[in-house]
Amino acid sequence: MSRSQLTDRRTFVLGLSAGLALPFVPRRAGASTEDLRVLIVGGSAMVGALGKELSDGLQAAGHVTERKSKSASGLARPDFYDWPKVAAEAHAEFRPHATIVMFGGNDGQGLRMPPESDVEWIRWTNEAWSEEYGRRVDAFADAVMPDGEQLFWMGMPAMRQSKLDLRMQRMNAIFEERMAARANGWFIETRSALSDDRGNYVDEMKVDGRLVRVRSPDGIHYSRSGAKVLARHVVPQVVERLGATE
Repeated sequence: MSRSQLTDRRTFVLGLSAGLALPFVPRRAGASTEDLRVLIVGGSAMVGALGKELSDGLQAAGHVTERKSKSASGLARPDFYDWPKVAAEAHAEFRPHATIVMFGGNDGQGLRMPPESDVEWIRWTNEAWSEEYGRRVDAFADAVMPDGEQLFWMGMPAMRQSKLDLRMQRMNAIFEERMAARANGWFIETRSALSDDRGNYVDEMKVDGRLVRVRSPDGIHYSRSGAKVLARHVVPQVVERLGATE
């Protein structure tokens, strides 16, 4: 697949009308799994059902996967969990051809700055927040793309609480912009996968003819069915892109 067949801003969008019935891309004949290692990284969603569904789907397509996840983590609090450092170590150990990452749910807050900085925190309302958060996105990307590997950055879906949803949209714009600036950076939007026709949050969706709950009671995380929907939205896009670079 040529780059001209991808969107100019490197944003993937696939229809999800089939929901859970959407098949994974089948294993390619003769594909070498040794060349198709995928690192899956993120917070609590990757600890739980979403990480497993992504891993299972990629393995079914012939890829080798490794998960590195930490609940309650993100890029806002490196004093709690230093993701660029951890990701660099995971990359050195696993040597992935590509990385899939999802952050954001824990990052709509002030940014804790290193001890040597002039300020201890950058508040969410500070106009410098977006610039600093973008720098952290770049630092993570550098950690998992030292040799130009592929990076697939999953955006955050809609949130039930409007204030939190606006914060996720702000971060999604940063993810998309920073991935667009990288030759092998790809932003995968997820809002369309778990929303109604107008892009609004929903607790339940009709999937394969059945109404199923796709979000957790907190209005943030995903049910097992929701994780399956997201994985079936993301995995074919990743597999297609990796197939185009073989």
